[in-house]
Amino acid sequence: MNTEDKNTENRKYRIFDMTWLEVKEWLQKTDTVLVPIGSTEQHGPHLPMGIDSFAAYHVCIEAAKQAQVPVAPLIPVGFSCFHMRPNEPGTITVRDETLFNMMYDIGRSLIYHGFKKIIYATGHTSNAPTMDRVVRAIKYDTGAIAINYAADTEVFAELCGDLIDGKDQLPGWHAGEIETSGAMLFCPDLVRFERAKLSLPQNPDWLPEGSAKKSGSGFQFYYKGYPVRAAFDQYEYSEAGVAGNPLLASKEKGEKIYARMIELFADFIRGLKEVPVEIKKREFPEMV
Repeated sequence: MNTEDKNTENRKYRIFDMTWLEVKEWLQKTDTVLVPIGSTEQHGPHLPMGIDSFAAYHVCIEAAKQAQVPVAPLIPVGFSCFHMRPNEPGTITVRDETLFNMMYDIGRSLIYHGFKKIIYATGHTSNAPTMDRVVRAIKYDTGAIAINYAADTEVFAELCGDLIDGKDQLPGWHAGEIETSGAMLFCPDLVRFERAKLSLPQNPDWLPEGSAKKSGSGFQFYYKGYPVRAAFDQYEYSEAGVAGNPLLASKEKGEKIYARMIELFADFIRGLKEVPVEIKKREFPEMV
């Protein structure tokens, strides 16, 4: 399928491109909808700011085709304050409460019009704690099923170990092997692979002796093997804004990894579509 034909096919699933008549047709077929959310944040010198958003949208659109559900507009910003590096501009972040309110209101809007199952799919792991609160609030306030689904490489890395080479080089973390492979698949024109370089996390100077920063997380480190969480800024532990080895990336890996991720997601969606749900409150908060 060429690019023009693919874009035409994608438009059938994107609520942003529909009139209300097409949305109504979808509601006659399903009460399930996907809401992709990503981020706009630095990903080293070789990947675009929007890679988490590109990834979330790609996974949602392709899974929607398989599972036959519509997709809400992409939210291309998230909770990314620890990616605000002093000398690497471009990251755009929102506060936790802003993200909560925005995603909650999107869910309530969709529920008002008849959707009963909202699947938020995030391509940026650090959105997850906020989204946990969103899906619980949606459930308690409306009776709808709301899901916080990880469409990101950090979580999925454990399920594609047979497809990667740098298992000891944080393949699923920030701008590393898996994420760069994905970018080479769905936004290849934006990859500056000639700038890519291996960069693994280093210990921030202030950590007690016996500590080890062994992941790209903005929170977790280990003290004598025991997991501990603190609020890191990424520049404290990553020189280049990379946590992994992007030099091991390839488009072929991206195709295999994301095909597996999409198939799993579509299977989950199909199962959720069959779950009966009773909505106890549809009205948007401002309407009552």
